[in-house]
Amino acid sequence: MIHDIELGGCAPVPLAYYLKSLGVLRLVAEQTDMGAKGFWRGDAFVLRSILDKESLVRFFLRDYRPTPIVAPWNGGSGFYFREEKLCEKDPVTGKKKKTGRRNLPTAATRVVDALLTSSSHRLDSYRESLVVSKELVRKMGFEKAPVEEAKMECIQTLRGRLPDLAITWLDASVVLTEEKPRYPPLLGTGGNDGDAEFSSNFMQRLCDVMDLCNGMPTDDASTWLQGALFADTMDGLLKGVAVGQFLPCAAGRVNAEFGFDSKSLVNPWDYILMVEGALLFAATAAKRMESSEPGVLSYPFSVHTSGVGYGSASQADESTDNSRAEIWVPLWDRPTSVNELKALMSEGRAQVGPRFARNGVDFARAVATLGVDRGISSFQRYGFQVRNGRAYFATPLNRFQVRRQPQVNLLSDVDKWLDSCIRRVNSRNAPASVSRALRQLEETILVLCKERGPPRTQDVLIALGECEKVLVKSNKWARDEKSFVSPIPPLSPNWLKEADDGSPEFRLASSLASLHGQYRNRKGREYWMSIRTQVEPIRTWMKEGRSGVTWNDEGTADIGWSDGDPVRVLNAIMSRRIILAVQSGADAYPDKGRLDAELGDIADFIEGRVDLRRMASLLWGLMLLDWPKVTENALTRICRSEAVFPGAGYGLMKLCFSGREVKGVRVPIVPEIHRRAALGDGAGATQLAVRRLRGSGFSVPVGTVSLSRESAQRTAAALIFPVDDYQLSRLADKVLRRGVECDEKEV
Repeated sequence: MIHDIELGGCAPVPLAYYLKSLGVLRLVAEQTDMGAKGFWRGDAFVLRSILDKESLVRFFLRDYRPTPIVAPWNGGSGFYFREEKLCEKDPVTGKKKKTGRRNLPTAATRVVDALLTSSSHRLDSYRESLVVSKELVRKMGFEKAPVEEAKMECIQTLRGRLPDLAITWLDASVVLTEEKPRYPPLLGTGGNDGDAEFSSNFMQRLCDVMDLCNGMPTDDASTWLQGALFADTMDGLLKGVAVGQFLPCAAGRVNAEFGFDSKSLVNPWDYILMVEGALLFAATAAKRMESSEPGVLSYPFSVHTSGVGYGSASQADESTDNSRAEIWVPLWDRPTSVNELKALMSEGRAQVGPRFARNGVDFARAVATLGVDRGISSFQRYGFQVRNGRAYFATPLNRFQVRRQPQVNLLSDVDKWLDSCIRRVNSRNAPASVSRALRQLEETILVLCKERGPPRTQDVLIALGECEKVLVKSNKWARDEKSFVSPIPPLSPNWLKEADDGSPEFRLASSLASLHGQYRNRKGREYWMSIRTQVEPIRTWMKEGRSGVTWNDEGTADIGWSDGDPVRVLNAIMSRRIILAVQSGADAYPDKGRLDAELGDIADFIEGRVDLRRMASLLWGLMLLDWPKVTENALTRICRSEAVFPGAGYGLMKLCFSGREVKGVRVPIVPEIHRRAALGDGAGATQLAVRRLRGSGFSVPVGTVSLSRESAQRTAAALIFPVDDYQLSRLADKVLRRGVECDEKEV
């Protein structure tokens, strides 16, 4: 009969309980039931096996054979005695003088001797590994833990002599590269975390649950095991023993219980099963083909730390002084055998496009695009961070569900730029504004990887625009050879579809971002000027169907962008474009748009029903699109009522800056029309517009339109939005046709 046993004591958080789950599955499958499988049900691990609950407990108490965990390369591993000291103290340091003789036993050496003299058949492999290790230490003449070349030689020799079971531990804790030993973050520095030595602690915890003479369980072993497996209530936990980085809640120290300080409280079975489970994470030395560089550490689902996406996030967490790495441990909801799990761990490499994920943000992107192994339902993210003095804790950061999020593929447009920018920003001289903008971008990317929808895509677009804006403000740093960061490359038109939320702010920003016109420079050469090339010192290029942008070293932008009043900024941009058009000798205003604005949205803009700050933020992100590739139907057009009209004042002035022929007539440019409106003189602006239209042969049934100062300035700014032939025809019918009610009035 097959039994499903829910192990309430095995959970995704903390890390010790997750590793304990893997340890239970591995040991049951390798030592008693080869067909055992495991999966996650909610936040509990379920073991599917021929063992029932009582049989499972009996197996661990009486039949479980511990994996040999030995680390003679570490000082506290039990293979080296402590140096003898005299009673006499040094008058300078105040410490007892040392004799130079290492002959004092320690708790670690005592437990090694106890295992060597044990007679239990359950420890046969352990005794064999200890004998091989002690003989190696004797032959190599080590009186204390080896360092540097001697340490590497010790590990290499051990690898060739230890039994296969002990090699499993060595593979999980140390990786030999051409340069030096490297250490996976899960097991500290080669099975050592500060003063806590894992192999010695593992042996000591075995002594707590097992009588080494006959292999029978100790008096408290059953109670501890019930608590470790099924979360049963218990007392009698071991106090003051090391637990390392895996179980922060049991590590003791300040505010851990009543009073100012406390010692750790540890269930020995938690520690034993935790270490057994960690052996499933097999580290390897990864080496690129045809590369002469030394091998680098490759570890399942382990990446560099990204200090974003969790409550206590800080850029300081990305420093190697504050964080070793972060690891994303997989959770799965279908029964999986230990062999399948081993394959997953050995091949579990998250990819972003053609490359491996490098940091937490990359890993989130890989999860969202299914660039990871199949069969995983979610990942629990942990960071190995300094959280208790100088001690590292496996800090749970957040949970990521594995589901298809196709919008994350949009980020491939900025993949190389983002990677380059992160490396440059990590330099010491990076402006704080650039660092803040990049962190905000990473935050929005993480949210995009978890949630789909236009608002999330817009947030990323806004964050990209903010990065581009601060690079423009820090242009000297961005162009420096040592810290060079290029402008953000053109984004694909697919961003429009994913970011379209149907709001007037988005439609107006899209229309404005698509603005372009043909001008002439001082040498008489024609060029196309988009709004991006106007507000940024950049130059666009196209080659073999590909487009890109570079910094323009020949001059600055035609108009600087400020974070002040958006209406004032838009009027400044419009004014500059009018001047450039006049200087180019244009016979009419030249600007058009890939996406034209609707009169209803323009009416909302003039009448104050549009969030100008958000529209301006969206504009900076939408300016980054590759607009020559955007089609006219890229956005869903909103059909507003024909009665929605921006007003006669706007209609008169827009016919003078239409960018198109008005009823077959090109209306010459009169810069003073826009200038007066931008200053708040609506009557003067419309009077000039009427004169210009009459001079072009049109019949205008009104002499002037009086506007309030604010309405005049907003109307002047609204002239920059491009409109299509149909919208222009509507305007002409309203303000030029006889009989239309356009009497002078205050708007």
